[in-house]
Amino acid sequence: MGLQTPSSTTSYDQSGTYILDLSPQLDEILLDDATLLGIIGIGEPVEQTKHQWDSDELNPVTFKAAAAALNISATTLLMSAGYTGRITAGTLIKDQLSGKYEVMQVTAVSTVSATVVRGYGATAGETHAASAVYDIIANARPEGMDAPKDESTIRAREYNYTEIFSKGVELTGTAIAIKRNAISREDLKQIDNRMRELTRELDRTLIMGIRAATDHTDAAYGTMGGLIDFIKNATSGNTNTTAETLTPSVLDAMVQQIYDDGGTPDMVIVGATQKRKISAFDKEYRRTTMDSRRAGMNVEEYMSDLGVTLRVVLDRWMPVDCALVIDSSKISVHPLQTRAFFLEKMAKTGDKEKWQIVGEYTAEVRSAAKSHAIHTNLKG
Repeated sequence: MGLQTPSSTTSYDQSGTYILDLSPQLDEILLDDATLLGIIGIGEPVEQTKHQWDSDELNPVTFKAAAAALNISATTLLMSAGYTGRITAGTLIKDQLSGKYEVMQVTAVSTVSATVVRGYGATAGETHAASAVYDIIANARPEGMDAPKDESTIRAREYNYTEIFSKGVELTGTAIAIKRNAISREDLKQIDNRMRELTRELDRTLIMGIRAATDHTDAAYGTMGGLIDFIKNATSGNTNTTAETLTPSVLDAMVQQIYDDGGTPDMVIVGATQKRKISAFDKEYRRTTMDSRRAGMNVEEYMSDLGVTLRVVLDRWMPVDCALVIDSSKISVHPLQTRAFFLEKMAKTGDKEKWQIVGEYTAEVRSAAKSHAIHTNLKG
């Protein structure tokens, strides 16, 4: 749908109006094309060019042992640096490795050293590899215990910068006056085209944008980081780079990465090449009847073997070798206050009319390391 004629209440020729909000036009364009931006939508305005938010997390339920194996009878378990404070006297732990069933109970903790009772309950002692990851089953407490230690977590402060998106339109008086086939107004047509280009640019930036090293000024271009930038560069994030074909097992593994981190993924984002892979996941099992008149395969949702259902989102700007699994509730796009896309009529010079379209936006990608996963280097 194009821009409205002057008789419409959304016209660019409203009497006495020189700066017009284009948010309705943005919504209209997003309805025309099912891009990632159209699905995520536009959130409330932000107040600073360096937009900051806090990410809150629950305490982890695993810890990693030091680089030393634990034999079948040892009673001292050493933890890797950075994993201390997760267990206390009374904690029950179990090696996460498949085939390991021994449960141990912690009786004392001193910095990185934990004293443990081996083969707790009816379980039997086993050997455990160096750097093993242990599940924290529960932190058992004794009767008459003192108040437990404070386990409040520190919120992580994250940020992104706003980025200015802008295009201009300049038409001579003659160009505006000429009657053209199927175009009622040349100025409205060109403004509509530029707005569509800016919407496309914002969608590309949401996916592929790179966050600038510093905030922008009149002498430095500001750029906002997109999904790939945040997820790929997150410390200890779910990043996969194996050269392989996208298969159900590969996609399930990405879902499990997020699930194991406590996340709730609900969407997989791919370009055309990887979308075709997903649509063909189960093609050999599909059957048609003799009266079928339509052939083809399109998968709009994928259910992983963990029971997690992912909406399959096709976006033409996704890199050909990349797939993203995300929790869409932790992704949002926001304009800077008073800077959502607007049209401004510029000063007239000679026999010309000039307009500019300007918008300033940023994106939030919360819990990039645990709520999302990325796989690059996928085969075509």
